[in-house]
Amino acid sequence: MPVETGFGFFLSLSIFLLMDQTGIGVLCVSVALLHELGHLIAMALFRVKLVRVRLQTLEIGIERQEARSLMSELCIDLAGPAVNLLLAAVCYRWGSMGFSAINCALGLFELCPLPMLDGGQALSALCQRLFTLERAGKICMAVSVCTLLLILAGGVLLVVLDRNFSLLVLLAALALALCPAKKRK
Repeated sequence: MPVETGFGFFLSLSIFLLMDQTGIGVLCVSVALLHELGHLIAMALFRVKLVRVRLQTLEIGIERQEARSLMSELCIDLAGPAVNLLLAAVCYRWGSMGFSAINCALGLFELCPLPMLDGGQALSALCQRLFTLERAGKICMAVSVCTLLLILAGGVLLVVLDRNFSLLVLLAALALALCPAKKRK
């Protein structure tokens, strides 16, 4: 299994951990690794071959073969968020609020129906099995746009309530980063 790493991954990880004075950085990295482990375990259970792991600046990407069935595809796509939400519930029960909150936040974020997130991948797989490829693409695009608009509306609401413009800028940057790229002909 090839693992591709770049200088940006180690640089951003180092800066993130060095600047973290609260200790939450190690928890965030642990939560992200457990999330990816959930995908890998599901892939192993459904005998889906791992092609490559990419460690990029702000992303861990897993490339794999396509699963044999819709159910296995959905299980693999949703395994990462499921691990995070399960850990959030367990940690909450044990009183580990910080680890619980980070797991819950990542699990819910990854379930957003945006193309590069697990929720978007699951939605795409489901729509491609139920509709024509063209219609599936239109449905996924419409859901993504609505999701991005909700994210931005939430940012505007926070600005109005808290007068926190930095959060709106952060949400706008996030929305732009998560926008699906236009396909080139």
